[in-house]
Amino acid sequence: MSLPLRSLALLSAVAVLLSAGPPAFAASPQTVFEQVAGQVRELEVLDAAGQVLAALSAVTIGEAQVVTQCDLVDGAAGLRLRAEASPRVARVAHADVRRNLCLLDVPGLPGPPAVLATGLPAAGARVLAVGNALGLGVGVSDGVVAAIREIGGERLIQHTAPVAPGSQGGGLFDDGGRLVGVIRYRKLAGQNVNFAAPAAWIAEIAERAAAQGELREWRRQAVALEGEARWAELAALAARRSERVADDPEAWFWLAVASEAQGDWPAAERAYRQALVRAPGDVTSGLGLARARINQERFDEALAGARELLASQREDTRVWTMIGWIEIRRGQAPAAADALAEAMRLAPWNTGAQHLAATLAVNRRDWPTGVRLFRQLTRAEPANALLWIQLAEAQYGAQDYERALAAAEQLLALSPEHADGLLWKGAALSALGRRQEAIEALRAALAGAPASPVLAWLALANTYYALRLFPEAIAAYRQAEKFASHREAAQDSLGIALKDAGQFDAALQLFEAAKAKRPEDPFVWRQIGFVNAALGRSELAIAALEQSLKLDAKQAKVWHALLESYHAAGRPDDVRRVHARLLELDRVHAEQAYRDYLLPYESAR
Repeated sequence: MSLPLRSLALLSAVAVLLSAGPPAFAASPQTVFEQVAGQVRELEVLDAAGQVLAALSAVTIGEAQVVTQCDLVDGAAGLRLRAEASPRVARVAHADVRRNLCLLDVPGLPGPPAVLATGLPAAGARVLAVGNALGLGVGVSDGVVAAIREIGGERLIQHTAPVAPGSQGGGLFDDGGRLVGVIRYRKLAGQNVNFAAPAAWIAEIAERAAAQGELREWRRQAVALEGEARWAELAALAARRSERVADDPEAWFWLAVASEAQGDWPAAERAYRQALVRAPGDVTSGLGLARARINQERFDEALAGARELLASQREDTRVWTMIGWIEIRRGQAPAAADALAEAMRLAPWNTGAQHLAATLAVNRRDWPTGVRLFRQLTRAEPANALLWIQLAEAQYGAQDYERALAAAEQLLALSPEHADGLLWKGAALSALGRRQEAIEALRAALAGAPASPVLAWLALANTYYALRLFPEAIAAYRQAEKFASHREAAQDSLGIALKDAGQFDAALQLFEAAKAKRPEDPFVWRQIGFVNAALGRSELAIAALEQSLKLDAKQAKVWHALLESYHAAGRPDDVRRVHARLLELDRVHAEQAYRDYLLPYESAR
């Protein structure tokens, strides 16, 4: 097997490293982590009621002062730093909104400050990322400096040390335990190509923040208007700034956000374009532009724009997620699955990509994949009702009815009267043969407001049908056929219920109408055959059953029905011919047919 040149180059590089022995490292990662762990703190963002909204990281850089990433703390109702003895209240002292760095004052904060590196690290240098990843407490990962990149006119440290949500604001340390950067989480790229703001910027925060007072106040107003969903006012605020500060990409970005929230997709597209003119390559604006195009059903343009982002941001999980969404909208399921798989490879905790991939799997009837992904999502977000609904649906599709019932019960534990929880509980109970309980649950679901009432009516109708309660089943199917999305399936089931209830003329009318729409569907022809056979119209039954078998010759039940109709028509040679064919498909049916229909002919000879 030949390897691509890139792989050969990688193997050569590995061989050189191995031949050269282990890389020089001033101290082991364990030693460095023990040295610096006390300098990195768990930072909690609080709401007005004191509840934790987000878990982040911060680095001690002076007496009673820490540095962190700014966008999630500036303007927060409350901030709390976890310390050895007791939590400490923190407040924003200086905010450099351009570089996304904040200094926080934390009175009484114990512990030594970090030692700041004096310059940028060299490419290839070993680094440790220390942060509160996933809110699990301060931990460490290691990697190397990939490069020093210039982005938006600023030089950032690109590194390969894995980071996760919660790591932002943590420290990137060199092999001597010096702070070389403040971690950013996926603001610019993906899991294994991450960025840090140089530590040298920390000394400039206060001075730069003083010069950005007007910008910070403007941003505070924009964030407040967004939080209160006052979109028209936000649009006006952003428009005024875009006129006053023409080169500010943020003004155009907020104008795009406000336009998007109001459903004005052409205006959102124009604003995102202007933001990108002023900040070329900005991923957030680029993704916004793709969304605007998607919502105008310009999928090819959206895909082209998203693929342009990959030129510089190939490791950005958000871009791959967007490509997956676009491919879903384009009806390209395999391409969507590949893009979403790449998004999840880059960031296994990317719940947006997981949710799209799980939904895509369910739509493709790939039940095992759907179940696996929705299980992961419910573990990550156990209070998310929608995820339990979708897990129940996937497990029901996989015919794992006990687990579908368990998922529905979990949802009902969160919200006892949730109509969708009751729907899937009823569907699972019916499949498990607990049909009276199913009827109670499904009636309760319909009394609420399930997201898909047609599914509740169909499940209720199927349950009544299984109990041979044909009048109730027919009434429920008639309710289901009112919904265009499932009308065909509801009418097919209604026809069967009418036939089994002895309402042959009504059943035949439905199936004849279906035949006009679906002349190549063997189901329709066989049902017409069954109804005519029940009415004693043997020749009409024979013609319909033969047509059904012409379309699908592997229907053992239809061959058996055709044999019965030939017998009723007094055509013994055809009975023998069909029996021979039935014997090839289903020996059990063939033996029963022989006893019932062929043996009398043989005895009469």
